[in-house]
Amino acid sequence: MQDTLVISKQNNKTVAIEVDISDDEYGDSSSDSSWRHNMHSDNKDELILDRVSNDDSEDSNTNFSDFENNEVEIMVPDSENNEVEIMVPDSENEEEDDPMRQLMRSKMWICNPKNGIEFEKGQLFTNMDAFRAVLKDYVIQNGFPLLRLKNERSRVTAICNAEGCQWRIHASPVADNITFQIKSYQPQHTCVMDKHCAETTSDWMAKKLVGVMRDHPNMTSKGVEAELKTYGMKPSKMQIFRAKNKALNEIEVTHDESYSKLPKYAELLRNNNPNSICKIHYDRPNLLVELKFLRIFISFRAQKLGFLEGCRPFVGFDGYFLKGPFGGVLLTAVALDANNSIFLIAFAVTECENKDTWRWLFYYFQEFFGPFDNNIPLIFISDRQKGLNLAYKEIFPDATERHCCRHICSNFKSQFSGILLRSFFWKAVKSYDVVGYNEAMASIKDINIAVWRCLDKISRSS
Repeated sequence: MQDTLVISKQNNKTVAIEVDISDDEYGDSSSDSSWRHNMHSDNKDELILDRVSNDDSEDSNTNFSDFENNEVEIMVPDSENNEVEIMVPDSENEEEDDPMRQLMRSKMWICNPKNGIEFEKGQLFTNMDAFRAVLKDYVIQNGFPLLRLKNERSRVTAICNAEGCQWRIHASPVADNITFQIKSYQPQHTCVMDKHCAETTSDWMAKKLVGVMRDHPNMTSKGVEAELKTYGMKPSKMQIFRAKNKALNEIEVTHDESYSKLPKYAELLRNNNPNSICKIHYDRPNLLVELKFLRIFISFRAQKLGFLEGCRPFVGFDGYFLKGPFGGVLLTAVALDANNSIFLIAFAVTECENKDTWRWLFYYFQEFFGPFDNNIPLIFISDRQKGLNLAYKEIFPDATERHCCRHICSNFKSQFSGILLRSFFWKAVKSYDVVGYNEAMASIKDINIAVWRCLDKISRSS
């Protein structure tokens, strides 16, 4: 052993004594007699620290001097209130001076919806956007006007915009230029807070509604209003409408993104529901122009079998205008089952309602449901929409034509009012013979000849 450091307690003081013991050869612990001496020593307060080295004495002294330079003597009281001198590594002082180590000891802000938001100096946030979002929630929670003096990527400084209020917060990134930390904070408010905060926009409301509406997609406007009141808000009807739509768009994706998924939907329909039909018509003048959706025709195999095996050959066609952001018309084909109930057999969405779109629908209707037996004549009923009669007469020339009397009554009622006229009209359309029909039409002619002329222009089929 080259060096031995003995720390002994004498006269209530601790003294460090350096003892040099030189041996000619290095021996293991079993051949060293020093440990035997210390084991039988009468002084129980002696503490022996051995340092073993394979180097010569000069190297050993050098290493020991380095060891001394890396230690700091600190006086601390022991159990008997006596000062004891201990050796402490200098690295602790370096840790206190290292800003990164102090940063790691700072508190990271964690969202707790049950408790209110409380800021503290030194709090950390994952990035600038996270700090801005929490700051906005804090302002809405406490209800005071906020003025952002600096709102940059390198710093965010905000104050209370009320006159004379001392509330102020400042945050900026730390050494990694990503994590945001609150550098200074003055939490006291000297103003009167108002819950009607200008920060409560529809975008902020939508973010709070996404989680709830994902579980309850059919939530009504009253439910949305009740959910927002939990944040101390009184939103207007327009704010509720906009926030609800934005939340649904966030959950269900917007309509324009959904249109791009139609080809994939058609392929999945053919694979998972064979013997069904799904035709999509696009408009693309040239290869440089992006595809534009125009029409789609869908009918499932179950609808085909239900119509051919369980319904009468009586089909009604009608169109409905769509009120969505992209408009269009929904075209439907329905039949009557054995219980006189309406049975949907096909539907299509087109850009408008005219002869061309109806002819497109009847073409795929004939392709999917046909060919029809000539012994069972088809009967088509409609409300005499523009182009519909001309379209199916080209593809189904043998089909019998019928008109919807309710639509006819609604059309002439808007021009000619009177309960008596309507009663004779329904008497005419429900007649089982020509005599009853002519008598009802004669009564209408005697009351108002203009109504008679309007009804007489409509073609009648035997």
